[in-house]
Amino acid sequence: MILIVDSGSTSTDWVFVKTDEVQKSFKGPGFNPYYFKDENYLVKLEAEVSGEIHFPDVDTIYFYGSGCSSQTNCAIVKSSLWESFPNANIQLHHDLFGAAVALCGSKSGIACILGTGSNSCLWNGKEILENVPSIGYLLGDEGSGTYLGKLILSDILLGIAPDDITQDFYETYKLDFAGTLDLLYKQPKPNEFIAGISKFASKNRDNVWIVEMIKKNFNDFIDKQVLQYNGFENYEISFVGSVAHGFQDILMEVLKSRNLMPGKIIKSPVDELVRFHIGDGNT
Repeated sequence: MILIVDSGSTSTDWVFVKTDEVQKSFKGPGFNPYYFKDENYLVKLEAEVSGEIHFPDVDTIYFYGSGCSSQTNCAIVKSSLWESFPNANIQLHHDLFGAAVALCGSKSGIACILGTGSNSCLWNGKEILENVPSIGYLLGDEGSGTYLGKLILSDILLGIAPDDITQDFYETYKLDFAGTLDLLYKQPKPNEFIAGISKFASKNRDNVWIVEMIKKNFNDFIDKQVLQYNGFENYEISFVGSVAHGFQDILMEVLKSRNLMPGKIIKSPVDELVRFHIGDGNT
């Protein structure tokens, strides 16, 4: 039996596969080693699938995880997994590697993550050849929900956004100018609030100004990420994540306007990862 895991900071997909068929799938909390605190996490997971899955029967684990980019963090994850899956050969990779496998499989391409944050890489079908560093929402994250939120919010606060959008924003979030600044600079986790503004954008996607902000978000990502890869014009550019999927029509329009080759656009990598590992190695 194999176990395929797609793990983020907030949620994790666990898929148990036997003889090329999914036996059990389960969504649990995040398993990011930067934030992982719950020592009973896997005990709870075992209880969830009790009677259906016998953990010692798992002989291979493909784990793709947020935060699994250092040896220290990988050791934390492997140690935790081996306690519950003692017979498993664990193949551990970070989430960008998993995104590339899900989007490109054994083919070359540029794989991009556009969710709360953003990242990208040039993939040769087996490994990551190049990666423009992800520097987080304070300095970067173009293309992400957080960056889109910053674009919209800054223009609202500066009085540049259309009046109807500004009024709708303050009514939606029950805020005013002073309250918004207080939330941003005096309350905890302002990045979560900013990222959530992408939902406000989705609600108002028929507004011309909002569409222009979404286009700017994607164009800035292309400029800062995609165009940095050698020979970018020769590769299909594929995307995974809630922002790419939610605004895929606008994303496609931006790609075509810049003569770039669009590839896949998917919301979550887990289904494609399962298909890759139980199929012929191509997605």
